[in-house]
Amino acid sequence: SEVGVPGFELLGLVVGAVALAAALVVVLSLRPRPGRAAAPVSSGLIEPDRSLAAPPGMTPGMVGALRDGDVDARDLRITLVDLAARGYLRVTALEDEDGTSYDWVIRRTTREPAGLHPFEHVLLTLPFESRNPDEPARSSTTLGAISSGGSGPFQRADTALTEQLRARGWIGDDSQPPHSPWGWVGALMLVAGLLVTVAMMFGWLATGDFRGVLGGLMLVAAGILLASQGRRTGPQSDTGSQARTSANDFRDAIANLKAEDLSPEQTPMTFNRLLPWALAFGNHEVLARTVDDELRRASNWGRPADLDLSWFQSGHPEQAPTAREFSQVVSRLVSSRTVGRGGWPRITGRQGRSAR
Repeated sequence: SEVGVPGFELLGLVVGAVALAAALVVVLSLRPRPGRAAAPVSSGLIEPDRSLAAPPGMTPGMVGALRDGDVDARDLRITLVDLAARGYLRVTALEDEDGTSYDWVIRRTTREPAGLHPFEHVLLTLPFESRNPDEPARSSTTLGAISSGGSGPFQRADTALTEQLRARGWIGDDSQPPHSPWGWVGALMLVAGLLVTVAMMFGWLATGDFRGVLGGLMLVAAGILLASQGRRTGPQSDTGSQARTSANDFRDAIANLKAEDLSPEQTPMTFNRLLPWALAFGNHEVLARTVDDELRRASNWGRPADLDLSWFQSGHPEQAPTAREFSQVVSRLVSSRTVGRGGWPRITGRQGRSAR
């Protein structure tokens, strides 16, 4: 048969190599390469305040959508944590008898909303509106109540945030096809590669020439590479790419923060300001270790400082948590996937049993 002709195996090898090389070129060309903004001129001195300035017009709740192109419940929970850390809300954990947190009480403070984004304003006001016009606004609610219901606060905030990011060009709109044509090309190439590999295996048995099988496997690999590009994710515009670059720069600034960059007086405020961002970036434990290192340094120098965690109500104020312990508690809050009694993750460590 033709499969048994040695030249056919060589042709399969060449076709597979060319397809794999072309797929690599396509994948590399589709990778975002945003232009980086010009870095400010540095005098060589440490300037933590400047390097730790958040990207203009961005909030921690926007980071997840910049990464994957969609707003989800975790982005909104991070926004609640951000609002609490900024003094607009207070959070209290509700626990079962065994110490498992099953929901969280969210309370409004007396601070008046100012300069908030529309989606932040929704989360700060809608959950506390009274169902009866004759009754005063509620002072507290639960995270379960905020996140449930088809037209509840989370859904309204999701819509507001999505519209804002689309208007800025930071994420794609519904008119963009969700799948790239390269995904279909990759799928067809994958099927073709599998068929060629099977055919070439018969040739290998007939001639002892393995090159055709190798070419078929290369064709399969090329198909997988192209198929992986099938779903569009992340920002598709130049402004979206620039926003992602700014977010990545800020992520790196938090990750590279050193204890010596902080002062004992500013450390508590800096921790509260950066914690929601670090949760969004996934480097909250790195930030917490840095803060704990600085607090230990300050204590050794006779300048002890305590974390200001008044926005999170603890049932055991005498057991003040470390920054690392506290970041783990808040991380479990923003990462929870379920709502309802017994559905929240267990809180352990020195933070232990929170206020009821």
